[in-house]
Amino acid sequence: MVDAVSRQNLDRVSHTIHSWLGLKFSLFMTFILVTGTFAVLSLEVDWLINPEMRAGELVESSEIAWGDAYDGLIREYPGYDLIGIFRFADPWFNLQTLAITPWQENVRLWSEPVDGNFEGVTTFYSVQRFFRSMHRNLMMPERTGVPIVTAMAFPLLISLIAGLIVYKKFWLGFFKRPRFNKKIRIWSGDIHRLVGLWTSWFIALIALSSVWYFIEELGGDSPPFPGPEVEVVSRDSILPMGFSGTELDLAVRNALNELPGLEIRRILLPASRRSPLIIQGDLSATLVRARANGVYIDPTNLDVIGSYVGEQLDMHTRISEAADPLHFGYFGGITTKILWFLLGLSMSAMALTGVVIYSKRLKDKIALRGDSKVRVS
Repeated sequence: MVDAVSRQNLDRVSHTIHSWLGLKFSLFMTFILVTGTFAVLSLEVDWLINPEMRAGELVESSEIAWGDAYDGLIREYPGYDLIGIFRFADPWFNLQTLAITPWQENVRLWSEPVDGNFEGVTTFYSVQRFFRSMHRNLMMPERTGVPIVTAMAFPLLISLIAGLIVYKKFWLGFFKRPRFNKKIRIWSGDIHRLVGLWTSWFIALIALSSVWYFIEELGGDSPPFPGPEVEVVSRDSILPMGFSGTELDLAVRNALNELPGLEIRRILLPASRRSPLIIQGDLSATLVRARANGVYIDPTNLDVIGSYVGEQLDMHTRISEAADPLHFGYFGGITTKILWFLLGLSMSAMALTGVVIYSKRLKDKIALRGDSKVRVS
């Protein structure tokens, strides 16, 4: 008897928590979920909008014309400050170079991977940048916006647990068809529960990765990557005089000799006269960003002065590196991105159906109270 009462109290409390959280945070949660969902495929939207981003020919990693791309950009924009050259994982994208103009504007320069031909320039503020910034920090300063957004992970996680407690024997409901022949509150509730069951693992993943972002923003950042083992040779300019695509291609070959099999994704040009050239990419470690494998090159003599791979990183850093691929679903290419997009839409729909369920239930209660008052009078 005591166990039955305790179970009823737990159900009542869980239902109250689930409903209250859904009502109070539904609109804000829906906004975050929708912007995050579109952020998953926002780079592909940019690709559709901007012809400068589209590669004319698909090439293997070993065939990328890094040096030709560098030379072409120097010829096209000699006064620009080149930050780095980036290759996306999907081969239908051109090489992207981030640069700062002489009037201090951030721009994106695009080059063909196969021959390095310059294809055009686009503004730094893209569809991807809009949705990522809106989703991550609400277009607010990061120190303010990121904690606000990531704090929503806690009500999301609590709501998930409470919902599973309320839904008795939830494991039997995975193939329960919604009762569309009933009124809207009933069939919308059936859809809410069905979608919630099938996406519960995804909701937990998004919530837990967001909790990690929250911890990082409050000071729990991972340690820095291992640095160069040897100091860079001092020089009079950021890059040595006469540095060209030929030297860049040699630096790439030296990096590949240091880490055979490296799929180069990022070439970060020196930021100062004492900074190395950094070449990063994908190797053997799973669920890490491209920066988790890197080689340091001294731009003066093109010697390798240090390197690291994802397997050498500590647990804290590995978790930090896994957060983005898991949160945005790009670890498996376009296939997982599409899957994450569909799951994100499902979560957004759940937030909205939860509001419908609660509002209909509240309307029925008000109607019943009205009828009771009429009978009494």
